[in-house]
Amino acid sequence: MNRAFIAVSGALLIAAAALLTGCVPEPPSPASTATVDSPSATAPSASPTGSASTPTPTLTAAPTAPTVDPAAIPGSCDDLGTAATRQQTVGGLTAQHADGFVRPAPANATTELSCNWIQEESAGVLLLISTASAADVSTGVDGLDAQGYECQAAEDFGAQYCVKAGGTAQTEDVVVARDSVWIYLETVNVDARAWLSEISSQIFG
Repeated sequence: MNRAFIAVSGALLIAAAALLTGCVPEPPSPASTATVDSPSATAPSASPTGSASTPTPTLTAAPTAPTVDPAAIPGSCDDLGTAATRQQTVGGLTAQHADGFVRPAPANATTELSCNWIQEESAGVLLLISTASAADVSTGVDGLDAQGYECQAAEDFGAQYCVKAGGTAQTEDVVVARDSVWIYLETVNVDARAWLSEISSQIFG
């Protein structure tokens, strides 16, 4: 080969090398990293529509009715009701023993107070106060209908007020019951309704 051909070939090789060098890609720039101040890092993601939780309502227990305290039962017949009404009702009668009377009462009842006043054979008042479980008292009230009693709720002291049909204010059989307390009143020619109301309020509140 002549020198001129060698010179031209060398020039072509240098030019080709230069072109290849320009085709080499530059290394990619590192991806930017979000910082604490970047909005994309701090902004909370939106919750899907309808996914917000609904507060659970708090259930409140219904208030319960106060129960009768057996300690509210007077310890003596002379402590029943007010002195004035007691005197008006049985003041003219003679106190007698009240043991052995069989009258309507709940199952498994315990007699707490027995009171009996008579005026020969013309007038009398018998009052028996017993206690039993609330369930037995309730069952006892339910059974009074079969014995001829008519019951209704008493508004002034929140108890069941049961009167035997056919009676009058002077001559009647009455049962007042609530929770674990059972009051039985029998009168002959004596109006004891006002006194019974005081006794019931005294015990049931």
